Amino acid sequence: MPKPKKNITRNLYFPKRITDALKEVTNYPLTIVEAPMGYGKTTAVRELLSRDKVNLIWLRVQDCSLSIFWQRLCRQLGEVDHDRSLSLAALGFPSNSTSRQEALNLFEDMHLKSTTVLVIDDYHLVECPELNSFLEFLVMNESTDLHLLLTARHTELQRTEELSLKGYLLPIEKEAFEFSEQDIKGYYRLCGITLKDNEAARLYALTEGWISALYLIMLQYRENGILETSQDINKLLESTIYQHFPNEIKELLQSLCLLDSFSLEQAIYLSNNKNSEALLAEIIAKNAFVKYDEHLKTYHMHKIFTRYLRHLLEVREEGFQRQLYRKIAEFSLKNEDYIEAMENFYRAEEFESLLLAVEADRGHSIHNEQRGAFIQFFENCPKTVLLRHPTAVLIYALCLFSFNEMERFQQVCGEFAEAVRCNEDLGSESLAQLMGEFELLLSFTEYNNIQKMYEHIKRAEELLKQPAEFLDTKGSWTFGSPSVLYMFYREPGTLRQEVQNLKEAMPVYSRITNGHGSGSEYVLEAEWHFNRGDFVSAEIEVQKGLYAAKRWSQGDILCCALFLQARLAIIRGDYSQTLNILQKMQEELHGKRWYNLMHTAEVCDSFLQACLKREERIPLWIKERDLDSSGLYFPAKVFLNIVCGRVMLVKGEYLKILGTAEEFLGEAGVFPNLLGEIYTYIYIAAANEKIYRRTAALEVLEKGLDLAAMDEVYMPFVENCDFIQTLLEELVRKGSFREAIRRILEIARVYQPSILQIRREHFQENRPTLTEREMEIVQLVVKGLTNKEIGERLFITVNTVKTTLKSVFSKLSINNRVLLKQHFTST
Repeated sequence: MPKPKKNITRNLYFPKRITDALKEVTNYPLTIVEAPMGYGKTTAVRELLSRDKVNLIWLRVQDCSLSIFWQRLCRQLGEVDHDRSLSLAALGFPSNSTSRQEALNLFEDMHLKSTTVLVIDDYHLVECPELNSFLEFLVMNESTDLHLLLTARHTELQRTEELSLKGYLLPIEKEAFEFSEQDIKGYYRLCGITLKDNEAARLYALTEGWISALYLIMLQYRENGILETSQDINKLLESTIYQHFPNEIKELLQSLCLLDSFSLEQAIYLSNNKNSEALLAEIIAKNAFVKYDEHLKTYHMHKIFTRYLRHLLEVREEGFQRQLYRKIAEFSLKNEDYIEAMENFYRAEEFESLLLAVEADRGHSIHNEQRGAFIQFFENCPKTVLLRHPTAVLIYALCLFSFNEMERFQQVCGEFAEAVRCNEDLGSESLAQLMGEFELLLSFTEYNNIQKMYEHIKRAEELLKQPAEFLDTKGSWTFGSPSVLYMFYREPGTLRQEVQNLKEAMPVYSRITNGHGSGSEYVLEAEWHFNRGDFVSAEIEVQKGLYAAKRWSQGDILCCALFLQARLAIIRGDYSQTLNILQKMQEELHGKRWYNLMHTAEVCDSFLQACLKREERIPLWIKERDLDSSGLYFPAKVFLNIVCGRVMLVKGEYLKILGTAEEFLGEAGVFPNLLGEIYTYIYIAAANEKIYRRTAALEVLEKGLDLAAMDEVYMPFVENCDFIQTLLEELVRKGSFREAIRRILEIARVYQPSILQIRREHFQENRPTLTEREMEIVQLVVKGLTNKEIGERLFITVNTVKTTLKSVFSKLSINNRVLLKQHFTST
């Protein structure tokens, strides 16, 4: 019979194989610690890495959506670099190549005082293909000071074998955590109990080396002297731990068990017990299933224990669990964690509070990832509750419009109007405010007809006594389009009038929306002058647009204005100024954390590169018109077609142009977008000419001129004169559109030499030269080697590789490895 020397049951024992394995964590970009629940993986990681004085960033995952996970991760990163964490939060989860590159840049620029390990505990609860792919990307482009460690019961990363072979991954698996008979003896000895060999063998047979069962059997032995058990884990928890607590502690534990980790403030709020701190201290002193992290100021409950406590919740009185979800949601709302608040109010069936959270957020946190859940919230909300929250309904309707859920949008608008009319409790002022906001919402149903939109806006102004509450003025006024003219040019012969219409409508709209879209009227007029070839007037008006956009912090209008300035610089042959303007755009977006406009900035750059026949500089998502992977909304899709059509011309994909022409024209006709139609007809004409179908080419080009000539929209033809000039000259000989073509060719005589000058000075014999070392590194990047592999190959540090690549990027005016590969593959 073993003799207890001393009851020190909270002592921790770690086999040498575990301590040796975890000492290697900082030698790898990624470590995966994989074992079933209760094997001590979290405790081992926390304790052993803390002993090594590694700077730990600890994120304990709860069962949640990807966006909530990202928000929590950013909060934890804020402990080491507050500014970068805010930027990552504003960026949102990086689900595409553009945002991934930006996230990588932010991670690499983090100010880490020492070697840091980011631990994502219970990773399996949030694992998904998108997150796996991002983490693999992060690891393959490793940062020298930030190491990633995942603890999980299981993982489904696709490239673990490749990562291991290349030295990026350290796997630590279940076998490392299973206690042998000798480990069991050592563990019990550390806790004051001396075991004989046969007793250790019997314990191993009972537990198969599972530390949680060994710990509970030890507690049982301390109580009754029995060193074995036939009970399941829940009964062991009941008999050895839970039944010994007073009712006050039991109530506290059940109040907190829906959270895996929590602060003292949360504990007091959820339990309504001001004595929570003392009670938690008592719990921690008596068992190892609840711990306190001094650094993070948070308590952590072991999964085995929370699962047991949640089982107890199921047999409690009806409504207790919903009450807990309600309190969790209230705490989240208080801390402006709106998505968490909405989700937990929904679980609590507290729809009144859920809609209050929607109104507080104004839809700012709702993106495509939340689309399904957000729609579910409202479709399951009782209509009587919806009637009391018309502002939330308006926010919902606007989100539906952004999601292109037009059938639901129309239905919600009809229900809202009927509900307001039938609500006899509304006072006259409240009714006027609601109907004013509704009129503003209805203006979106008339997109892109300025005159009809303005009719709603004027009625809204008459009704509203204060700015609209449902509209998120941080949202994009342009839906991600880099051109205001593209948005509102819808009928031939109306452009001059549309310019006047917007100049009349925007001051009113801006007043009732706190400046939303300010400056767009000036940008539209500037683009009109630009397309007519009046570049001086364009520059004057765009300056007005820039001033208004900056004054009201309208990032999308700022992008449109800077894009136009970059096009003007191209016409002057000043490519250095073009690059400066594009750099300024990037600085504005990053400085203000307008990450929703990153893809708009890429579209701007891609348009210019296509004009310069630099198709290798254009990201794949634009070439493939992959709207879903971008931050653009559906109304901006046709502008992607404009860029892609030019790319296909440059690449000589003439049959592809003709094959997609019907689709391009169909999409341009949805709102409609006349600029999209004009460019498409130009591309069709150019493609037909290249395959020796001149008659068809001339007919189609005449269609484009017929749409554009009345409004003097010449620049689409000027920009493509390198493909259609002979066609234009033949049309002149035939007497078609003589004045319009004369003006096009006149502008082209300025534009085309500027393009040739830029190509000659920047992309041919005088292109920036790279040093021998820079070319060595570039060649290895093109072959697909990572920074670490390049460093090993060339016997230089990873930081030297990064510094050299930054120099290359600067010289070539690009900003990531993908474009670098495209650049050198094409040349």
